[in-house]
Order: sequence, then structure tokens, then C-alpha cells
Amino acid sequence: MTSAPNHLQQSNGNKFNAVKSLYSILALIVLLISLNSVDCIGQAVPEDVQIQIIAGRKYYVHTVGRGETLYAIAKKYGVEVKDIVLENPLSINGLKLGQSIKIPVPIKVVSTKALDGRFFYHQVQPGETFYALSRQYSVSVESIKLANPEMVVGLKANTTIRIPVSKKIQEDNADIGSPGFADNSEHSETDADTSGSVMGPLEGGRSDTLMLDSPEQKDTILLRDVYHIALMLPFYLDINDSINKRRKLGDEESVFKRSNVALEFYEGARIAIDSMHRQKFAARVYVYDTENDTAVVKRIIKKPEMKRMDLIIGPLYRSNLNYVVDFAKKHGIEMVSPLITTNRILNSYPNLSKVKPCVQTSVKKLADYVFENYISVKAIGHETNHLVIIHNGDPGEKLLANLFLQTLTESTEQPNDPIAPDSYRDGSGVVEELKLEYKIIDYSDREMEAVEEALSIADSNIIIVPSRDQVFVSKLIAKLYAKDKSYGMEVFGLPVWKFFGNLESNQLHKLHVHIPSPTFINYEDAAVKKMTLKYSKKYNRYPSRYAFEGFDVLYYYLNVLKQYGHQFQSFLPEIRWPSLQSEYTFEMVGANSGYENTRVFILEYEDYQLVNKTPRTN
Repeated sequence: MTSAPNHLQQSNGNKFNAVKSLYSILALIVLLISLNSVDCIGQAVPEDVQIQIIAGRKYYVHTVGRGETLYAIAKKYGVEVKDIVLENPLSINGLKLGQSIKIPVPIKVVSTKALDGRFFYHQVQPGETFYALSRQYSVSVESIKLANPEMVVGLKANTTIRIPVSKKIQEDNADIGSPGFADNSEHSETDADTSGSVMGPLEGGRSDTLMLDSPEQKDTILLRDVYHIALMLPFYLDINDSINKRRKLGDEESVFKRSNVALEFYEGARIAIDSMHRQKFAARVYVYDTENDTAVVKRIIKKPEMKRMDLIIGPLYRSNLNYVVDFAKKHGIEMVSPLITTNRILNSYPNLSKVKPCVQTSVKKLADYVFENYISVKAIGHETNHLVIIHNGDPGEKLLANLFLQTLTESTEQPNDPIAPDSYRDGSGVVEELKLEYKIIDYSDREMEAVEEALSIADSNIIIVPSRDQVFVSKLIAKLYAKDKSYGMEVFGLPVWKFFGNLESNQLHKLHVHIPSPTFINYEDAAVKKMTLKYSKKYNRYPSRYAFEGFDVLYYYLNVLKQYGHQFQSFLPEIRWPSLQSEYTFEMVGANSGYENTRVFILEYEDYQLVNKTPRTN
């Protein structure tokens, strides 16, 4: 089977070699993450194998091929030899070519911690009996019947029943730890595509079919032995091939600049895939070059394998994503947008989730932070904090300014409930009435003259600048910096400021500039160090932010597939798992719409570097 290239190196020339490798296998790279353990769950079982329910139990029906042994078949299906012999007693005497044998489908159990610790919730399959379920879950028939008194006429297909968790399963699951990062130092480091996991296994197990007992109706968990995943990225392989053909002898090798985002994202994704390989997750990952061309994207979604996908990651750009999300919705395929920020892509697409919060969400989170740290009675010096909002007359900036004030107003309104939250109580526990006072300045009117009239000499000025205009922001920051000795100021901006290259670091430091951001990389974190080491060994350079994006997105969503199956979207708001540069806190944006990651970090320039002021929750 065709596999992806293992090394994408440091220089442009080495990057170009990686692009050539990608191009040489066209736009499709198929990675089969195979499992080596005989007794592991999720073995890469052949797709064309038959599954039958016999006496209420699921079996693979295998036809013996030439030279096959019991050991080889057991390894192929992820069972033990004794399991095959117990179901096929005559096989102990040897196998015959063309013989059909029954192989029990391994029982995959959800951790009791994932539920309430007392019951599994099992969706009855056609032909299943109480006896078969008692064998499957290691409990007595009587225990199942007692847990389901309403089942007076027997089992009915597609209904959900409670099955008591046996003592054996409780003991087996008792040592499952909380999500975290594993130190896989016991694994030897090689150049092969099997490097150790960066992050450890997540909490929870697996089940063939599971209905969660929850006040909110959830979809059925449907797990597969092998998942099909499409990764759609703009590598621009044809352009890079053209550049290579035009290159003269002695010319430095180069890669098309716009390929870098996709290449670096892909490199990080490969590290995540390696980690999941270590955790015995089986998937076929198909990598397509979209070329950022809608015509190419349309051709890709017509490929026959696309209908079989369980998850599509990408495309990176909105113009291409619009075509794919319609296709995915039609065929019941979950989708992820890793880089697009606008929430408009989520409207009417409940199968779509996006990793980046929109600017409106960032502004709301910024308002929450300002309230808790500067306006709430619990905030130090809240009586002397003076709020000033500055925009440049742009309609978009005015909307964001109004959204900030609206969110802040909602926070400062005293609740009618006599049990008021701590943010409304002073040190003695008395509820204080909060009054929001602020000034809004249109900089385009009288520029700094209007700003100075609004600033307070005696108080601390909390200045909000909801602008994405780089020219305006750099000009305003320079003007405010010139007044730093006359006024006490803390400035709050937008996520895009992090990428404004013309902002002076000493000015940002002096003005205590704060920026909301969907990501924050702590390079002192052990897992980040481990990822950086693995990446640098594999690709001979340090990972970029896009490499971290690729790792985080693939690691998170592959784990979601592993734990929740291929119809996972409705579970996203409940899932809290760690990542390297982000956290995932999903919320549905509207009825019959998709899910937005709403986690935002508030970063402040301290000692000429960005420091996270909102500690991680995971």
C-alpha cells in the first residue's frame, strides 16, 4: 500500500523534496495505521469480511486461505487462538483451505467512569437474546431482567436496555487514569513512522453500540474497527512541480510559498497519527491536494472513496469548504474546519465543527476577563479603574465595541436572586451594586485630542481597541505610548494584533497590552517539549504554529473517533481533553447548526513576551 513520506526537512530544498514525494503519488496518500498487538481492540480487520449474529453473538465469518494458521488468523482479527478454538473445536486438528470458521467479534467495553459506574446502556441488535448478553457482559440473565423490569415480553431490536456492570469489569477499569501526557521513554526512537506517542491515551473505552443515559437526547455511539479520514490541504503540487522543471542547474531549490501552511500542518498531523498508532487506533487517512481550487475540490468529492469517509478535515479555505460541507451533510460525514474563524460556515450544518473561535467570541471572552479582573468588586482597585473604548469610525469596529459593552453590561447587572455570586460581594460578603461607567471615543473625529479628554490622570485607564486595522492600531499604540508617563494605561486589543509585525515590543510591554487568542504554546510544558523534540528529529527544524495546529486537530479528533465513534458531533460540548496549544470547549451556535470552539486565552505582554493570564482548565 502506498504510504506518505516520512521526512520533510529544514531547508526549502528539503521541503521541495517532500513536495516532490507527495506529487509522485498524485494527490492521494493512504496511511494504514496497523496494529501489532494480538489482543488489542480495534485491529485492522479486512473490510470485506462478513459479520453474522449467531445465537445473539456477533461473529466474523472467515474463509481459510492458503497457508493460514490459527495464530495468523487470531492476530489478523485481534483475538486469541483459544477464542477461535472454543468456537470451532475441530480447528484444533488443523485448518483446511476454503474452510469457514467463526471468529467472535472482540467485545469493546466503555469505561464505567464514562457512565455512572452502575450500568452499560446497550442497544439491542436483531437476534440478540438475554443469554447472549449475559455472556457478552459477564452478568447473569436474572441481573439483566431485574435492571429492566419493563421488558416483560422479551428483547426488542433497536431498544436500549440497562446492563449491570459486573465486578470483574469494574476491577478492570479501576486503574484508568485521567487524560494526560504519557512519557513513552520506554519506546526506542527510530526513523520509521512509528515514533512514540507525544500524548498518552485518553480516559474511556469502547463499545459496539452505546446509548448514553442523559437528560439531553444523544446520538448512538457507532464504533468501527477501521476509520476512513480525509485530510484536504492546499499543497499546490502542480505549481511546485512547475517550479522544479523551470529550475536551472545551480539554482537554489525552492517551494511555492503558499504550500508552507499545508506542509507544516501535515507534518504536525503525522506526529499525531504516530501517537494514535501507539494507542492502537486503526484508520486509513487519505490526503488530498485541493490546490485551493474549487474545480479540484469538486473532482475530489466525486471520488468513490469519499462517500465512505467517517471524518473530513479541511479544506482550509472557505471558498473550497462550502462545496465539501454540502457533500458531507448529504452523506452523513462529520467535518472539521481547522483554521476558518467565521461562524457563518456553521449555519445549517450540524455535522461541522470549527476549531478557531470567531472574533465576536473573542470579544465576549475579553469582556468577561475585564469584568472579573477590573470591574467586579472582587477585582483589586475596581473603584479606580476607568473604562475607555476607542474605535476608528469603522462600522465593524463599532459593532465589536457595542458587543463588548453588551457583554459587560450583562455581567454587571445585579442578579435578582438573593444568592448573588462572589463577583458582586465585597470582602465582608455584602452585595454591592455595580455601576458600569465608560466613555466611547471615535478616533476618526479628533484623534488624540478626544482620547486625552476621555483619559483619567488619577485613575487606571482600561482602554479597549476593537480594531483589526493594522495602520490605525500601530498609530494609536505609538500615540498612547508617548503619553505613558502622564496616564496609567492597560490596552486590550484583538487576536490579529499578534501578527502585526510593525508593533514595537517595548510599546506593547509598557502599555500592558492584552490580546485574546485561541492558542497559547507554553514551551516549558513537558508535552510541548516532547512534541518539539520529536518534530525536530523527524523534520530537522522546530515546529511552527501550523505544525502544532496539525498535531492538536488530528490528535483530538482521532481520539474522539476512537471514544465516541463516527457520529460524534452531539458529544463535543461534553468532551474536555488536553492539547498542546489550545483547549477544546465546543458549543452549538444555533438550532440545527454546527459547533464552535469557544476557548479563548487572554495573553499579556510581560517582560517582552506574551504570558497567559487565563490558566488552562484541562
